Amino acid sequence: MENCLNNIDTYYKDIEEYKIDINNTIEHIISKNERLVFAIVAEKAGVTRFVVRQYPELRNYILQRMVYYKEINIINKKIDRAVNSLLKANKSITFISIINKCKFNSDAVYQNQYIKDRIRTLLIENNHRKITI
Repeated sequence: MENCLNNIDTYYKDIEEYKIDINNTIEHIISKNERLVFAIVAEKAGVTRFVVRQYPELRNYILQRMVYYKEINIINKKIDRAVNSLLKANKSITFISIINKCKFNSDAVYQNQYIKDRIRTLLIENNHRKITI
């Protein structure tokens, strides 16, 4: 009997593909309200010890993205709670009322594009709700 070798090409991801996987994994973990830990993110994103040795900057990237997404999650929760509180109190929902309810510093809000965009989208959504009701 003859011996056969399967010559299968191995495919290695480049660093950008790992970064995309990491971001998707962190977003998935946060959406499921699971615990956000480095080891879990690395495991679910397919980042092994071998990969970290090959791309050492991935370790810092994972940690930075975890901090970033945690901050985004906290901001989203604050803004959502503020809008719900204003709706329950039958107060008008404006940009300033949301900022005041969240107790954000106005200078920080105007410099942070994410907060401005998030508040604007909520204002647009609430205006559409009023029109349809």
